[in-house]
Amino acid sequence: MNAAPTSRPTRSDRVDLWTVITVGVVVAVFALVNAIVRIVSIVPNKNVDVLAPFFDTVAALPLGPGGELVDVRVDSAIVTVSDLPVVVVVSLVAAVLVELATTLIIVVCAMVLCRNLMTGTAFSRTNTRLVFTVSITLIVSATLASLFTTMGSNGAFATLSEGSYDGAVATANLLPYFAAIGLGAVALAFKAGERLSRETEGLV
Repeated sequence: MNAAPTSRPTRSDRVDLWTVITVGVVVAVFALVNAIVRIVSIVPNKNVDVLAPFFDTVAALPLGPGGELVDVRVDSAIVTVSDLPVVVVVSLVAAVLVELATTLIIVVCAMVLCRNLMTGTAFSRTNTRLVFTVSITLIVSATLASLFTTMGSNGAFATLSEGSYDGAVATANLLPYFAAIGLGAVALAFKAGERLSRETEGLV
């Protein structure tokens, strides 16, 4: 049996679930618009803003009295570059598309999960697969986003310095991986609940 029906949600529960769905739609639309705007700014390859990571880099900024220069440690900055190599432009666009795809997949999975909860189905194979899908999506997207972002930032460094800058670094964000591990645990809990529901049904 694929689904294990549970008690029907209350009116308050339905309101909460519809709120999640509504927020999901808003987030999806915002992500789509933001991705389009970003891609449109990248493709012409003129004055492209690239987020560049730095490691143990000191820069002087006019933060002191009367604009006096003060040394600060910089870990990231926006650099504006034109005439990037095609592979770098493709990497920057790919990073945007990965982020968009990740957002849309998570939103769709959340909306389907909310719909299932509205029908009173909390523990089912479908719900378990939805949570697993989000977990796997986070891992894959974090890896791809890191790869494409690193290629884009290093390409921007190389273009600005004409290959003389030797400070290329790799970007990495461990938060999605931790989130994926947490969601994996939730998926296992859903699976255990599904099995328990089936066994309970067999006793009735």
